[in-house]
Amino acid sequence: MKAAVCATTACLLAISASPSAHRLDEYLQATRVSLAHTRVTLEIDLTPGASVADGIIALIDRDGDSSISPVEAESYGRDVLTDVIFELDGQPIALTLSRVEVPSLDEMRHGIGAIQLRASGDVGPRMSLRRDLHFQNNHQPGSSVYLVNALIPSDRGISVVGQTRDAKQRGVRIEYSVSPQWPKYLYWPMLGLVVGGWWFMRTRGSTTTND
Repeated sequence: MKAAVCATTACLLAISASPSAHRLDEYLQATRVSLAHTRVTLEIDLTPGASVADGIIALIDRDGDSSISPVEAESYGRDVLTDVIFELDGQPIALTLSRVEVPSLDEMRHGIGAIQLRASGDVGPRMSLRRDLHFQNNHQPGSSVYLVNALIPSDRGISVVGQTRDAKQRGVRIEYSVSPQWPKYLYWPMLGLVVGGWWFMRTRGSTTTND
């Protein structure tokens, strides 16, 4: 377990350090996957190198006014999500874009500005205690390099069992285990039945004594 945590931490450090060190002619796309019982979340940082930044800016700044509006930023974020495959147990997950942050054009042209996307999708409960998540990023494959990793779950009921990435880290399969949640939902009803039964027996005993 300690080794797995160390490996995950090392990968996260690599992701956070990469934007300032990647090559000028590459579009670095670093993805982090967060797991919860009923939701999965993607955080994608997209950092264009200086020599490819103008091409990426042209994709975002659709009216060519050298300024990226919130509408243009959101539209680009949705374009990125359409190029993503995201499946749980073989079924596609519908992603909702919740945040898009775009750096200044100067930062992107100097290769230091990261476009930050956040999206999430709801997932239904399942009796199986093992789940298989598949992610693949198909956005701008010609000029891009990729990183992908699952974050350590904050929920103690979830643990990452294994991650299998392809050679380019465009895709990953994440196997994780889920502890059933039904015991906590049954606690209060069961307690109510116990207390109700105790009260019924006490009341019945008092009635019998009075008779």
